[in-house]
Parts: sequence; C-alpha cells; structure tokens
Amino acid sequence: MSEKRLVPQKPLIETLCAIQGALGEENQKVFAKASMNLGKKWGASTPTAQNLDDLMAKIAAYLQNDFELAKTVKFLKSGSEYILEVRGCFVCHGKLVKERHGITPACAISLFPVGAVVENLKIRNARLKEIRKPGTPGDCDLVYEIKV
Repeated sequence: MSEKRLVPQKPLIETLCAIQGALGEENQKVFAKASMNLGKKWGASTPTAQNLDDLMAKIAAYLQNDFELAKTVKFLKSGSEYILEVRGCFVCHGKLVKERHGITPACAISLFPVGAVVENLKIRNARLKEIRKPGTPGDCDLVYEIKV
C-alpha cells in the first residue's frame, strides 16, 4: 500500500501567486497553455467518450475525485453553455494575485476541459466563454462554449 502525500495548501497557493507575479501580464498566456496541455494529456489517456455531455461529466468527476481540485466539481448544462461548477477550489489564488501584483489573475485549470475536448473528441470549436465568480474565493463557474 502506498502512502498518500498531500501538498499543504498554503505553500502551493503562495507559489502559484509568486509565479503569476513573476510572469506579469504574460500570466494569462502561460497558465492557459499549461492548463490546456494538462487537459490534452488527460483527454488522450482516457477512453473516447460517447458524447460531449459524457466527457464533461467525466472531466468533472476526474477534477474532483482523482485530481482533487476542489470540494465539489459538478457538470451543468444550460442551453448551449457547458458549465463546471467548482466550489471550494484548493488551488484558487486569484485574490492574492490581484492584491499583491495588481494583475488579472489566471486560473490554473480553466482550459483543462478545452484541451480534453479537443484531444478526446477531436472537437476543435471549444472555448472558455467566461469565469463567473458567484461567491467566495475558490468558488467559480467555468463556462464553456463548445460547438459540435
């Protein structure tokens, strides 16, 4: 049996914040590319989904249960919007980035679903439409527009 090791939350958040501060305005591009690549890698390693709804549900389950991103990650669909409802994100450091560096924070995971969709279902017309902040830091709705 292997021992499960967790990184304490504070050093991780402080490190991500410092990286964004060092990147300055380039933070958006770098974090977007990193999260997209992470999604592509996962999308290639998981069996091809039956359809887009199935894949989005699998992404939500992976981000919550295997990746351990947040207390809860749920997939919702509203009209043409595909939404990942993230509550209690363990790596959210956006508030610190804004306060300490005065730049728009970049989410470390926001383009993961886009990369996964592109790689797993070969859908090329997928984009992050917006990030809604309904409440406290660590709670967000990642809203995607995906055209099949």
